[in-house]
Amino acid sequence: MNLTNLIALFIFIFGTIIGSFLNVLIYRIPLKLDFVKGHSFCPHCHHGLSALDLFPVFSFLFLKGKCRYCGEKISWRYPLIELLTGILFALSYLRFGNTWMSLIGMALAADLVVLSMIDIDTMEFDDGFSIFIVILAILAFVIHPSNLMFVLLGMFVISIPMYILAVLTGGFGGADIKLMGAAGLLLGFPNIIVAFFVGVICGGIQAVFLLKKGKDKKTMMPFGPHLAIGIFIAFLAAQPILDWYLSFFIS
Repeated sequence: MNLTNLIALFIFIFGTIIGSFLNVLIYRIPLKLDFVKGHSFCPHCHHGLSALDLFPVFSFLFLKGKCRYCGEKISWRYPLIELLTGILFALSYLRFGNTWMSLIGMALAADLVVLSMIDIDTMEFDDGFSIFIVILAILAFVIHPSNLMFVLLGMFVISIPMYILAVLTGGFGGADIKLMGAAGLLLGFPNIIVAFFVGVICGGIQAVFLLKKGKDKKTMMPFGPHLAIGIFIAFLAAQPILDWYLSFFIS
């Protein structure tokens, strides 16, 4: 194993630890519980968890997916979020290497994971997640100054049409619009367009699946997670995706 892959492995492990904390945020933020103070606890019996219960992924496997104290099943979602966070952190490192952009990518991943899961659970998410992305965008601009016109264009080129559609049809929520505005500042133009269309494709796939399951066309579907997928993919690989797409039109 070369040094890059070894570092990526350690970052993956670190990401799973962060993912364990993200599970706390996902559970507590909608309930307006303090996530800074207090020990982790079982959501069923509310018994405090010991250090042995908190090893990412491994504690779940060791305990066979059940609470040590009350025996209730623990959702598979907890270790999956830990694994997902570890994978996203490692991908960010493998894309940007030993740079500040790797850390920005990891922070973005954490923000999008929590945002997505809260949106799935509650059909809404707080504007604080978008504000955090604006902060990341400012840091990224300071680290790697780019054309300010393209940065500002990225902020409005998707969010304004989304706002107009929301007014006319109610098709998008205000939080989704703010998310794309914030992401546009981070990704810039034309990368934000990649993020949006990847999100639309992901959302379309879920919509088709729901229709095949017999759901009504008016069934509410959280769109934040799909936009989050598009944003992170665009953060990592917008330019290769654009090059691939344009290759169909350039001989």
